[in-house]
Amino acid sequence: MTIDLKWLQAQFPEISCLSPLSEGGQKEVFSGNHPTDGPVVIKLYYPQIEVDRIVREIKAVQTVDSPRVPTIFEVDIKNSPIGDVIWLREECIAGNSLRQVMQQKGSLDPLQVLLLGKQMLEALADAEKVRIVHRDVKPDNIMIDGCGNGWLLDFGLARHLDLESLTATSDYLGACTPGYAPPEQFRNRKSQIDGRADLFALGVTLYECLEGVNPFTDQTSNWTERLHRVETVPLPKISKTVDQKGEFSKLLWAMTRQRRDHRLPSVAEALTWIQEICTEEGV
Repeated sequence: MTIDLKWLQAQFPEISCLSPLSEGGQKEVFSGNHPTDGPVVIKLYYPQIEVDRIVREIKAVQTVDSPRVPTIFEVDIKNSPIGDVIWLREECIAGNSLRQVMQQKGSLDPLQVLLLGKQMLEALADAEKVRIVHRDVKPDNIMIDGCGNGWLLDFGLARHLDLESLTATSDYLGACTPGYAPPEQFRNRKSQIDGRADLFALGVTLYECLEGVNPFTDQTSNWTERLHRVETVPLPKISKTVDQKGEFSKLLWAMTRQRRDHRLPSVAEALTWIQEICTEEGV
């Protein structure tokens, strides 16, 4: 399914240089330049999508209101040649996904990982304040811009803790990416989901940035093996020195304990810890 570019340009005459950016899943994405908002992306969601989940994704981004999450400027519905489509105009972050960066470099400089960890914890702390859990933190959903700063993207699996869950309680597997989500999330223990699920996923992601491999997904061919590893194998200790006192290694351990009651109690506490490390290291 493809949106006609001429039709799209006629709908958004104020946006120049409209061009396809990506296509897949439930949407198509186009880039362009807005006269006041600068570089933007236009996302159009196909008519067959789960409307409730898309609405929640958009609401999550608007509610979090974090400087590390792209701003949504406008949302509406348009009648297109393929039917009614939900569309939004969003701030465009020029750069590459963290996944692409790691594929190019193998691993990242320890101080860059420290900065990235602080920035992602800032975004997740902003989400925690408004009782939203991202639930899909991983290298594919983090963008690195031209200045080396991190941005948290894709709130498609976000859970609003004050709203009824869209995942059936009877479902065996909760909404997640196996190998990054903690046990309580993939086991669909909905009452246990809070910011500590995001701490686990971010901890795994930061380990992968340093070591160049995710120990829960490495050389696995199916999701059941990944889930088994997450539930039975602790995250290994990092081999690289990030800070002189070794506090970052302790922080990763505290973020990725298999039992959520053994992890740090909140994203806010993890953010305070990493801010102290960054101050010590001059990051």
